[in-house]
Amino acid sequence: MSSPTLADRMKIAFEGLRAGEGPLTCGQTNTWQWMRTDVANPMATLQWKLPLPADTPVADVVDAFAILLARHESLRTTFHEHDGKMRQRVLRSGVLVAEMHQVDASADTELTSQRMIDQLRQKPFDLANELPVRLAIALAGDKALAAVTVYSHMAVDYGSMAILGREFAELIGATGDRSVGAPRHQPLDQAAEEASPRGRRRTAAALRYWTQHLRQIPQCLMALPPVGDGDGPASAALRSSAATVALDRIAARTQASPAAAVLAAFSAVVSVRVGQSRCVFASLSSNRFTSRLRDYVGTLAQDGLVVVDVTGPTFDDLVRQTSAAMLRANRSSIFDVTELVTHAVQINDEQGMDFSRDCVFNNISAHLPPGTDETTNVQLPPLDPPDLRWSPTAGAAEPSTLTWMPAPAFPNRLVLQLIAAQPALVVGLSTGDTRHVPPPEIAGLLQGMETVLVASDAGPLPLADVPDLTGLTPVPRDSDWVRVGVSWVRLSEVQHLLRDALATPAYVTAEPDGDRHRLTAHLLATDSVRTPRQAHTACMARLAGRYAVSAPHHYVLHDSAPTDLTDLAAWRTQPVLAHGDGRASTEDHR
Repeated sequence: MSSPTLADRMKIAFEGLRAGEGPLTCGQTNTWQWMRTDVANPMATLQWKLPLPADTPVADVVDAFAILLARHESLRTTFHEHDGKMRQRVLRSGVLVAEMHQVDASADTELTSQRMIDQLRQKPFDLANELPVRLAIALAGDKALAAVTVYSHMAVDYGSMAILGREFAELIGATGDRSVGAPRHQPLDQAAEEASPRGRRRTAAALRYWTQHLRQIPQCLMALPPVGDGDGPASAALRSSAATVALDRIAARTQASPAAAVLAAFSAVVSVRVGQSRCVFASLSSNRFTSRLRDYVGTLAQDGLVVVDVTGPTFDDLVRQTSAAMLRANRSSIFDVTELVTHAVQINDEQGMDFSRDCVFNNISAHLPPGTDETTNVQLPPLDPPDLRWSPTAGAAEPSTLTWMPAPAFPNRLVLQLIAAQPALVVGLSTGDTRHVPPPEIAGLLQGMETVLVASDAGPLPLADVPDLTGLTPVPRDSDWVRVGVSWVRLSEVQHLLRDALATPAYVTAEPDGDRHRLTAHLLATDSVRTPRQAHTACMARLAGRYAVSAPHHYVLHDSAPTDLTDLAAWRTQPVLAHGDGRASTEDHR
């Protein structure tokens, strides 16, 4: 099928309740932080296929979208720099130009929708001179067959798009009663609230939460040795009716949400596999925790930091702990990103680590109507026919399925998405790094997670039973792996860091410190690296983006290097010019 033909452009006039200008919200600031240097990033533009009943008049689509533009100020906002700071400017009235594509009445609406999206995404948004939304409609005569939108991430997040999709469907169905309605909580209001004394107390509390945990979490959760030669992405989706039945009973016993039970089960199996009792996830779509934000259309794109300690006698205990951890993370997910970065840099310098954000949890099901299978807007292909089928229990009425899907390149080692809890559990698991997380690892974690949930159907499951129940075993680790604080670290990766950062002969050793290790680097001093502080600063500058690695705790600078750089005894015979930990907080950098 060829791309839909652009037949016309239609001007959609809108008039809202007010115009205004003000500072960015925390969510907008966080989004702009990365978008400003990477406007072509695929995540800078989001997409949504609008729900359309059969034989919907084009005029109804236009009327409904005009009301959405009037109702939600984020859709009629431009962004401008003033005195070095970005500000948002809301237009009261204006025009959105929609693309109208003429298609045959028998056209495949899914293919047509995707190709219209591809065309709308061809160029980045000009945020200063263009509305942050684009609309395309496929029509046959005067009937709309499909309608799609793309948005700038500065205007919406996933939750916002789901709200807009739901309200659009309501407006299409309410042919005789379409109105803008009462004033809503808008991004200008959110920015003012965040700047108020109460808002500043809340963001300060969130900052304390983050800084406390950044000192206590592993640098990388999926600290795994490389397997094979793969280095691209992979993605799979699990569908399990048996797990849904179990989720209902787990919820009845624990009073926790399906999302908490799913994340607890995933944490339980990951903990076994990586030998790490503290599991950490950057949680997306999780900060609509007040009544004013539940129907808020605007980007709240900031991470929640969910820290799950896999402890407790039973899985039910772990579910309750995970539920509490998710609540704490959600309440601490609106913060001043500039302040957090400042504190994170200081913490990184002290610890010699940079949190890798390698594992992400995204509860998409929270934004989809219960009982629906709206997979088109979570970029999943049809889940039938599956690649794998199996029965999670002997008497399972419906087999579980695992479907492999194409995946775009992305930086995380694991992204867990809860897509639906009803009528069947649908969970997606993706990796951007199949060299360390190959497809069998993904399949094993998903099936292990399902096994834990289904086994908990009958009652509380002892956590000690998880390894035997799932068949998962800890990843084998040779002498290259050591524990540094709560993190697994590969000495060979630290050696690579020293080579790349210092460009001088260097050798790292791991010295036992209780059940952990401390790292010491011996190196040949150079004109640019004459002190421990200079050595540590150089290492920290090259640390971002590395996994299972830490800067040394102690640096010893020599005026000569041994012939065999791996001979620690020989290093110790070389004259010492300076030694110390190199941290900014330490005065002694001898």
